[in-house]
Amino acid sequence: MRPRSFKFLLNSKFLLLRKIYFFYNIYLRNFKYLNGGTQFNEDKYFNNFFKEDYRGQFVDLGCFHPTRHNNTFQFYKKNWKGINVDLNPVTIELFNFFRSKDININCAISNKKEYKKLYFVNDFSPLNTIDPNHLNFLKKNFSLNKDNFSIKKVKTENINNILKKYKFYKIDFLNIDLEGLESEIIQSINFKKYKINLICIEILNHNNMSKNKSKKIKQILKKNKFKFLKKIGVNSIYKNTLY
Repeated sequence: MRPRSFKFLLNSKFLLLRKIYFFYNIYLRNFKYLNGGTQFNEDKYFNNFFKEDYRGQFVDLGCFHPTRHNNTFQFYKKNWKGINVDLNPVTIELFNFFRSKDININCAISNKKEYKKLYFVNDFSPLNTIDPNHLNFLKKNFSLNKDNFSIKKVKTENINNILKKYKFYKIDFLNIDLEGLESEIIQSINFKKYKINLICIEILNHNNMSKNKSKKIKQILKKNKFKFLKKIGVNSIYKNTLY
């Protein structure tokens, strides 16, 4: 029940089959994550910043899965308002199925609106990327070769356009996990227009290029009054000192 591609599930004539598969992927295959399942137990740390009855807004860039290794699922369960973005259409179908109260968008995020190459592993892989340098990291650390991924074209969107469209001018929690594009996104965010409280961002330092990107991320966040709080796994947590 796990072919290489699930494009056929997006076809309307397979509506019942699609619902069955999504039910399986949420309630059976990933049953243990239904009560929460951040990858490195980040949720325990995030809970320190918001009162139990607080109803805020979140944005999740590179959302991957509605429950498994997801940093915003706990906020969804508390009736927060959220935007989830992922370049994988099957991922967004899963979010529409299980997290229908959220705004779920199928596109890649970059610093501008264009078409880019997508290095695609499979429909349920967290390793899909549009960053060639991050692909080098995947090849080295996950033993990927050219037979393990295909190259596609994908539409990208600037994050500011999405936030403006849905009037998300105040964001309590921003999660960024874009497989190598984190620096470009941080550089493109209009921090004067969009007020962000807490940021969780994946930062890797696997070669000189990624180290330079990491340095740029830290410089921009510091310039915009964000203070580094803690590193959990590959994620770094930053708090806006103006809040």
